[in-house]
Amino acid sequence: MTSISADGAKAETSPQRAPQRRKRREQQRAIETKQAILAAALREFADKGFDGASTREIADKADVNHRLIGHHFGNKELLWEATAKYVFGEYVAQQRKRYQGLDGVDQPILLRLMLREFILFSAKVPQLHRFMVQANEGGQKRLEWLIKNHLAPGIAMDLMILRKAQEEGMLRSGDPMHLRYLFIGAATSVFTLSEEYQFMSKQNPFDEDFIENHIEMVLSLFLTPKDNAP
Repeated sequence: MTSISADGAKAETSPQRAPQRRKRREQQRAIETKQAILAAALREFADKGFDGASTREIADKADVNHRLIGHHFGNKELLWEATAKYVFGEYVAQQRKRYQGLDGVDQPILLRLMLREFILFSAKVPQLHRFMVQANEGGQKRLEWLIKNHLAPGIAMDLMILRKAQEEGMLRSGDPMHLRYLFIGAATSVFTLSEEYQFMSKQNPFDEDFIENHIEMVLSLFLTPKDNAP
């Protein structure tokens, strides 16, 4: 049954739109459920690794029925892969959003922004680096999958930027790959080992002022003095 609008056009009545609204609600619930599972899975895999993680524990932390993990992801292996895609995708999305409109920005500013954003994300999502540590301790097959699908493309871009920065005298000399890993260690260790650091230093590494000081300290280790000034 239809009604006639003021301009004479036919419009669907509410009963006809109800199935569409119901479908949209179901789709939204499915999206929210998957997000909750992925967030819980990231914490579980980051803390315990693939072998130590439990899908039932993940379901409990996500506050969902255990069977929904199988429904949405299939099995534990596929859930692990989806979790990797989830956390790396979040980082890439943040980077793209941050760098929109930065074409033509001076290289020193761009380099500082790139390094700064990496540290900020590491503070926001410390599970990323814990996840990577666990992947290095796990099976070679999973690590190779992770490198091929999520690390290798980004590393190629990182090395290109680092080499260019060295050519222009903005970054200290040294093997770019080695420098990249040195930077990751310096940038992330206080967040990855946050409980230990807080116990030893009596400082909260997730405090906003601490993070800002940490950024400047880390950058001072790698950038040349002329490009290390704010």
